[in-house]
Amino acid sequence: MEDYSKTKLDYVHLKPRRESKPLDFLVNKCDIHGKFGEMVYRHKRNGEMYSYRYKFVPKYSPTVLSRRQEYIFRCASRFTNSSQAGYQSLIDKMFYYTPYVVYSGDYGFSCNRFLKLCKRSDYRIQVDDGVKMKMRLAPRSKLKLEFENEGEFLVKCYKGDILHSERKIVVIAPETDLAQYYADWFDDNLPAILQLPAPEFARLEKYFRCIIPPDWILSLAGEIEKSVLYSTRNSYLEKGYRKKIYMYSRRLSGFIASEQTRYFGDVMPRITTCWMGVSAKFNRIWEKYYSEWYELNYNGLWRKPRKQNFWSRLIFRAGKSLEFDLKTLSKGHFLPGIDTIGELIKAAEMGNYALSNEELETKIF
Repeated sequence: MEDYSKTKLDYVHLKPRRESKPLDFLVNKCDIHGKFGEMVYRHKRNGEMYSYRYKFVPKYSPTVLSRRQEYIFRCASRFTNSSQAGYQSLIDKMFYYTPYVVYSGDYGFSCNRFLKLCKRSDYRIQVDDGVKMKMRLAPRSKLKLEFENEGEFLVKCYKGDILHSERKIVVIAPETDLAQYYADWFDDNLPAILQLPAPEFARLEKYFRCIIPPDWILSLAGEIEKSVLYSTRNSYLEKGYRKKIYMYSRRLSGFIASEQTRYFGDVMPRITTCWMGVSAKFNRIWEKYYSEWYELNYNGLWRKPRKQNFWSRLIFRAGKSLEFDLKTLSKGHFLPGIDTIGELIKAAEMGNYALSNEELETKIF
């Protein structure tokens, strides 16, 4: 019998081996949820993974219903932030007890947000004290309602004979400004709704858009395939007895200069120049004011930003309030009517934070 003399090298030209790339490791070894690169990775209920190419869909213009969220957060940002204790309970109250303000017309309310539904079942819907309508609803169902006349309406949702949720809808005149109506309503009713009990509804399961590495890797970070991998201090999921570390991803082009970022780039050197020219007395009082603000608004686990970042924040807020174009900002052409630290704080709509009247009269320059 003739000896077999061929080796592996004799077959190299027949089937070339594809070079392995870092992306292959992520796809084969890591658990990807959501968009990564040009692909979207999903998981079925049985755990099977599938993927498809991402198709960009432009964000729709703000609607009457979507602006409600903006006005609620705008009101909440005046006296609290996400780092304060009890923030989530406060936001839950504002979202549940604040009415939906709309104009006459047809609207589709998502059942998970509007009626607080978490699973498909049979429910009964009643508007005011009218007839109860039996409906098969799921969290992603749309409850379509039409309003012709101005006034207040109460939509109730029953699970059997038990009231599950109720939401108020206010129909306003076409000439009424939506933002002003919400602002006036919060001025009259905000203290009352903050005293109400927090709504207790089961939350929808959150779908994490992340990348989970295998057990023998704690985390990955850095640039890969025109993307950046990074994690945060809260990047972990409870998986059995082990806390799984996960990472986020973003495109390298995620910070392409837009009109807003170009404006920021033009303005920041001017804000920095003004900061370098403040008086020594102002700097000492600003240190006290900044420390008081930080202690009351942030917990100690967060990395403390610099005083200059806080200065920039107030300049932007004051410029927006005064409708001043910061592209012309300079020490000689500062914010109109702003000479003292107290005037700057008032224009930025911030609190005094234990500063005395004498300290508030301190000149900036």
